[in-house]
Amino acid sequence: MRSKFIAAAISIAALAMPATAMAGTNGGGSGSGGLGQLQLAGQSALTLQKAVSSANAQQSATNSNAPVSVGGGAPSGGKSCGCGQPGGNKPWGNQPTGKPSGGSNKANQGAFNGAASGAGNNSNTKQTNKQTQSDPTGGAGLGSGGAGQAQASGQQSITGQLAGSSANANQTAVNGNSPVSSAGGAMSGGKGDDPSANQLAVNGALSGAGNNSNTTQKNTQKQSASSSCLIGCGGAGQAQGSSQSAATLQGAFSQANANQTAVNANVPVSVAGGSIAGGSNSANQGALNGAASLAGNNSNTKQTNNQTQSASSSCLIGCGGAGQAQLNNQQAVTGQLAASNANADQTAVNANVPVNIAGGSISGGSNSANQGAANLALSGAGNNSNTTQNNKQTQNASSSCLAGCGGAGQFQGSNQSSTTLQGAFSQANANQTAVNANVPVNIAGGSISGGSNSANQGALNGAVSGAGNNSNTNQSNNQSQTAGSSCLIGCGGSGQAQLSGQEALTGQLASSSACANQTAVNANVPVNIGAGDVSGGDNSANQLAVNGALSGAGNNSGTTQTGGQTQSST
Repeated sequence: MRSKFIAAAISIAALAMPATAMAGTNGGGSGSGGLGQLQLAGQSALTLQKAVSSANAQQSATNSNAPVSVGGGAPSGGKSCGCGQPGGNKPWGNQPTGKPSGGSNKANQGAFNGAASGAGNNSNTKQTNKQTQSDPTGGAGLGSGGAGQAQASGQQSITGQLAGSSANANQTAVNGNSPVSSAGGAMSGGKGDDPSANQLAVNGALSGAGNNSNTTQKNTQKQSASSSCLIGCGGAGQAQGSSQSAATLQGAFSQANANQTAVNANVPVSVAGGSIAGGSNSANQGALNGAASLAGNNSNTKQTNNQTQSASSSCLIGCGGAGQAQLNNQQAVTGQLAASNANADQTAVNANVPVNIAGGSISGGSNSANQGAANLALSGAGNNSNTTQNNKQTQNASSSCLAGCGGAGQFQGSNQSSTTLQGAFSQANANQTAVNANVPVNIAGGSISGGSNSANQGALNGAVSGAGNNSNTNQSNNQSQTAGSSCLIGCGGSGQAQLSGQEALTGQLASSSACANQTAVNANVPVNIGAGDVSGGDNSANQLAVNGALSGAGNNSGTTQTGGQTQSST
């Protein structure tokens, strides 16, 4: 492990930039060795960010009273203005029997369609290195060896962030009174007849993806050597090496799709003659459709290393100075992926639709049904990682030896590495089809009466999915060495060495899926095929359908490693 630390220190020094070194004064007499001081510091930060956002809103809203006549009859879309008469406002002339009349359309339609998409990256990288060397006194006598001091620090930070957000909202809302007549016949879609239906269709898609990374690396190295040696004393050699590297990779993908088709219509249709009356449609339809998707990453990595060395000697003649060395290596790798997908599909039909093909009389009656359909899909996936590594190394060597004593050699090595991998996937799908209709159908002759439909239908459909990861890794190492000697003559100094290694690997995967499928039908539907009389009667049924799916998956990991080593020799 020591070779690993030394290799790391060499690589740090190879790519480092020289920092400022303050040389102390050498107070020695003749033959005293001068002070050698070297400081190397290298810091590199690479940040890659990409944010892609797309929002698409497509809406087709049709609110019309469109009577169509093929092969005879005078269409009227509202008040009669003399159409169909030879001297009328419009020269239709004398046509075959029957008048399709659309009546007046007082229907109010409000269609709101919106798509919002947001993608953002935020990265804050801060690297701070402070190195201080001081030897104010030096050797005081003859032939004293000066203290050699060297400090090397390397800090690297790589942050890659990708945020992609897409929101799509598609809405088709049709609110119309559209009588259609082919090949003659009398047809009335109006008064019995006026659609006073109100339709409110709101469609929205919201998508958000965000990355947030905060990396802080701080290294403080301080060396101080002093000697009151008079003759032939060896100076204290001090060396400190520290390496910190942090790599953070984050990816957040969010997608929300909301598709809604809402039809609120009174549509009598006659093909090949016959009389048809659609009755009155005062139905109110409110269709709400929404999809929301959220994906987020948050990473906070903090590495702090503090190394302090102090050597002092009161040796008078021939004492060996204390050699001190400290090496520290800290690495943190964090990979986060959050993907969220929410899809909401809704089809709501609230209609009074009499259909007549190949003759016969049909009456749809009155439709005063109210329909409320709400569909929601919500998906959220998030990652949160907090990694803190703290190492503090302190060495202190002092000697009161008078003659020929050997100085204390001290060595400290520490290695901390942390790897965190997180993946959160969330998906919510809500599909709903709600039909509330009075639909008499007549094919190939006969009379049919659908009666009155005053049914109320409320259909609620929702899917919620959430997946989250939370990881907290804290590594702390504290090493302290103290060597002191009261030996007078010819004593050997104490050798001290400390090694510490801490590794933490955390892998988390959370997957959540919620699917809600609902089909609600509340209808009075008499059907006549091949002649005969059918009467559906009144429909005052109330229907309430509630469907929901909830899914949640979460991971929570906390890792704490603490190592304390203390050596003292007196």
